[in-house]
Amino acid sequence: MAADINDDELLHGLAGQARRERAELIQWLRAHDFDDKQIRGALIPMLLPAHLVVGDDGTYVSSQQISEATGIDLDLLRRLHQAIDLPRVDDPADAVQLRADAESVLSSGALIDFGFNADEVVAIVRVLADGLGHAAETLRKAALRVVLRPGATELELAIATKKLATGVVPLLGPMIEDLLRLQLRRSVDTEAVNFAERAAGSLPGSRQVTVAFADLVGFTELGETIPPDELELVANRLAELARDVVFAPVRFVKMIGDAVMFVSSQPEKLLNVVLDLVSAAAVHDLPRLRAGIAFGWAVSHAGDWYGSPVNIASRITSAARPGDVVVAESVRQEVSAARGFEWSSLGRRALRGVSVPVNLFVVGRLRSEGSC
Repeated sequence: MAADINDDELLHGLAGQARRERAELIQWLRAHDFDDKQIRGALIPMLLPAHLVVGDDGTYVSSQQISEATGIDLDLLRRLHQAIDLPRVDDPADAVQLRADAESVLSSGALIDFGFNADEVVAIVRVLADGLGHAAETLRKAALRVVLRPGATELELAIATKKLATGVVPLLGPMIEDLLRLQLRRSVDTEAVNFAERAAGSLPGSRQVTVAFADLVGFTELGETIPPDELELVANRLAELARDVVFAPVRFVKMIGDAVMFVSSQPEKLLNVVLDLVSAAAVHDLPRLRAGIAFGWAVSHAGDWYGSPVNIASRITSAARPGDVVVAESVRQEVSAARGFEWSSLGRRALRGVSVPVNLFVVGRLRSEGSC
């Protein structure tokens, strides 16, 4: 195609095959109603059609425009935008926010009408955005695997990503809604309000729980010897195994780098889950695990847990030897009547960040007579 002056600007820095592919893509984009300003402003021009499918029409608005058009409080809108990590805008009259991004929080504002306060709405939006951000990144990588082909041109990839987005995006809303309903059902069961809390009209507060962490030994050193993609596979495999071995009332809380976190109201069942995980890691040729478990009062907020047993379990894990499951004396006391475990005292140990030394025990499953 013959390049005009605008094309020279759009093709700046490209030569040879790369220049020819970009010129072909620009011609196609123009034919599909994308203007030069949009093409110039795009980080990756071939993804413009897919972005349009997910709501990016290239228009920009100000916070003030949204507030006046919808009636949502300007300060709440600003806080919601911060919760989803939109760039800070000092002047609410500046039309510098992508419309699709700025309006993505509007439905959450309706929660105010049902009695939620602003802090609660912002917290809900922040947690949803964080979780969906991880999901979006995983989806992006999977989508690239679907569309990437050796030798594919920019135009071919633009068409392929648009087609994929057109087919997949309508599925995401129902998928997210179904999974959120599932989590709400689980949350209601986990956070059952007891009689005293109902009488006082208060929210569920701290409760006694058992907390466990298990991490991969030598994960940092492993990262120096294998490619990042392989390192990611190792961490993902640990998360998969953790979900495989977990059973109610034990909850898989989160993956933190090279470690997984569990919580349960029943110490014995959590202990069995952790022992199963350590055994499963060995069978699946993962680096050895070490685990720490503590019992005490903690509070749940936004899907995470806070309190002394969380801190102690984490510190125990860091101090444990490879392959060991180490518990605080508080856990040993809670499962003292349970059968099938064998215990070995490590004595009283000082743990970093814990004010009082903790009696620790290594625990394993009791081996039957005659076993090797």
